[in-house]
Amino acid sequence: MKEIDALWSERVQSYIKEVRRYLKYMLNDHLVFVLIFGGGAGIYYYSNWVKTLTPSFPAPLVMAVILGLFLAASPVLTLLREADAVFLLPLEEKMKGFFRKGFRLSLIFQSYILLMVLAAMMPMYVQVTGNGFGSFFTLYLVLLVLKAWNLAMHWLVLKTGDTGTLLIDQVIRYFVSASFLYFLLDEASFWFVGAVIFIILALTLYVRELVKTSHLKWDLLIEKEQGRMQLFYRTANLFTDVPHLKGQVKRRRWLDPIFSAIPYGTQHTYRFLFARALVRTSEFSGLVVRLTVIAGLILFFNGNMYVSLGVAVLFIYLTGFQLLPMLRRHDLKIWTRLYPIPESEKRKSFFDLLLKVLAGQAVLFCLASMAGGEWLTGLWVLGAGVIFAIVFARKYGPARMKKMTQ
Repeated sequence: MKEIDALWSERVQSYIKEVRRYLKYMLNDHLVFVLIFGGGAGIYYYSNWVKTLTPSFPAPLVMAVILGLFLAASPVLTLLREADAVFLLPLEEKMKGFFRKGFRLSLIFQSYILLMVLAAMMPMYVQVTGNGFGSFFTLYLVLLVLKAWNLAMHWLVLKTGDTGTLLIDQVIRYFVSASFLYFLLDEASFWFVGAVIFIILALTLYVRELVKTSHLKWDLLIEKEQGRMQLFYRTANLFTDVPHLKGQVKRRRWLDPIFSAIPYGTQHTYRFLFARALVRTSEFSGLVVRLTVIAGLILFFNGNMYVSLGVAVLFIYLTGFQLLPMLRRHDLKIWTRLYPIPESEKRKSFFDLLLKVLAGQAVLFCLASMAGGEWLTGLWVLGAGVIFAIVFARKYGPARMKKMTQ
């Protein structure tokens, strides 16, 4: 037992050391300034928006929907590694304390996230209901209990090892958690709250009986842990090189027509290579799609020209900044060194592609604003976005990469 406790302490220390190693790069960069500036602007407009709310605004429903998402997303920190499936599998019965500590650590980490989200939503709740901030601690206690239940249910369902069951479990937990919060926040009848509590108890008993004779699925637990760490590494990779990062590459044959526009020739070798890397690699194509969709939705629903301009420029910057590591993606591959192409041509091809991506994003932002009925704002967004894309791809990007390679 002492050996298992020592293993947990060693894993936790190693994990903290690994996180600190990259946080010193992540928290010391231009991006932090941009996020602080954007966060400050968001808080300012949010506070002004809260003041305009009336008692008819569905604050309990909004809070239940958003908080339900944070409750249902309940990954359990296990700190397992690939070799554990071989060396620790025979000790499964003795690993209960190890996983119990991981459960507690997961609850502590996720409770901080819930604290921040609830604190951000309380002004809206107080403004609409007039209940005062005294209910904050009661609501937070309820959230902690629901979070512990979600974590426990997720851990039990992991024993099934079925991906479909895991998805259904998360959906059910979301609706149950959101429903309970809505009835509580809306001060509904006790019978509604009691009905949800009954469902929670019934679900818990059913799942416990379902996996009563099941064992831990070590491969799945290791896969989940690696996925969680890869998400952290992808974030850290925006600021520095991460040797542990494993990207997913997908064929995406349906996008092949895009590459027919690239002329054949030696001078276009890296242009073709970077375009393929952008489209096929999930870490790059995924972030472009996610940032574009998020900003597009904000621009569609926002009617303030200055906010729209700030959002468009901010998200173009975030996209360009996070695409910069792609320039060095193939540096460690021997076969790229065989290309009879100068380094300057490689950099030119990359920043030409980057300019096209950012300018295309500006066009989509313009269309999003126009679709929301803001035609003049859309034109301003297009102009500011294209100008910023040119400055980023021609000035800031090359200077930034030169600084990183020194």
